[in-house]
Amino acid sequence: MKKNILFTIIFSTMSILLADPPNWEDCPGCFEFTATISGGIILDESGEQMGDDGDLFAAFDDDGNVRGVAIQLFPPFGPYQNTPVYEMQMRSNAEGDLLHFKYYDASEDAILDVVE
Repeated sequence: MKKNILFTIIFSTMSILLADPPNWEDCPGCFEFTATISGGIILDESGEQMGDDGDLFAAFDDDGNVRGVAIQLFPPFGPYQNTPVYEMQMRSNAEGDLLHFKYYDASEDAILDVVE
């Protein structure tokens, strides 16, 4: 009985650790214009600030094309000292492009739509 429980715990842990993150690749040279966004990601239900190892934040156009992938930063001072924040260069070739945001939570292996 103990072997089965231990195996289940190890297998469950390994499946989380080995989960495949989304293949969100940025193409800086594919677009003419850029804009920068920075901020934190807050989980609405709990108010928890998101940002663990392996988490990703990205922008997409209406066709699902990646328009930017953020880098995770930990400010060394100020109100967000040592908390995860994201900075992203978003890209476009035309004025007025609408972008949508998604967040990959590696600990849950889940992609979340970011809404205002």
